[in-house]
Amino acid sequence: MKPLRNGETRMSSTQPTISEQKSFWDWHWQHWQDRRTVNEWKQRRHEKVLSFVKSVAVGRPLILDVGCGPGWYSDKLAAFGQVTGIDLSEEAISMARTRFPHVSFIAGNIYQHAFPAGHFDIVVSQEVIDHVEDSALFVDRIADVLRPGGYLIVSSTNKFVMDRLSERESPTQPGSHIGRYFDTKTIKLLLQRRFRLLKLETIVPMGHGGILRIINSQKLNSLLAKATSHDYLARLKERAGLGYQIVTLAQK
Repeated sequence: MKPLRNGETRMSSTQPTISEQKSFWDWHWQHWQDRRTVNEWKQRRHEKVLSFVKSVAVGRPLILDVGCGPGWYSDKLAAFGQVTGIDLSEEAISMARTRFPHVSFIAGNIYQHAFPAGHFDIVVSQEVIDHVEDSALFVDRIADVLRPGGYLIVSSTNKFVMDRLSERESPTQPGSHIGRYFDTKTIKLLLQRRFRLLKLETIVPMGHGGILRIINSQKLNSLLAKATSHDYLARLKERAGLGYQIVTLAQK
């Protein structure tokens, strides 16, 4: 991984084109089962996102799901308001439209699609900010389509943990995949340009490189769990910023 400004990292020094990125995500969703796209930690992330949505959803808000994939989570968001999902992958959007006809889906680029300014009450973006060409521009575009006082709920991969994962835990991705990661400090700095931060939590402790080899040692945690519980230890690690995912609630 190469270091970037503000402590970000990305997986390749060559910037893939939008067309290359689209091809990657079409391939990803064609092989979502092989790539274990649905798993326990992603479900935990989604539950945290939904809890944030529930805390701010009033009436029937207009919700934009950025990077909605095949619409699994857009469907859940529809319990709170009127949802529009957008994704670069036509493959994913085709799946979404077939399965969830009650949600409006768009196959397109959020930078280019003509959303009205200040239109949405809530924008949700799960693990997308890690995979865009320009993270600051991405945040700006989301801010533009949110109404004043609207909310952004964004999840991102924790660089501190990502840097300490093994090849088995984080396999190498194709060159057309952008991987740019943030720690809690840099995601705060990125979002504070346009938003007021309300909550930031990390979830799903994992990783066995560097200091995490000790912190997440099975032997050590088994000993400590005799005095407390595995769940309590996990919550302590999450509060310490050692969760694999960062989930943030911010207000425009």
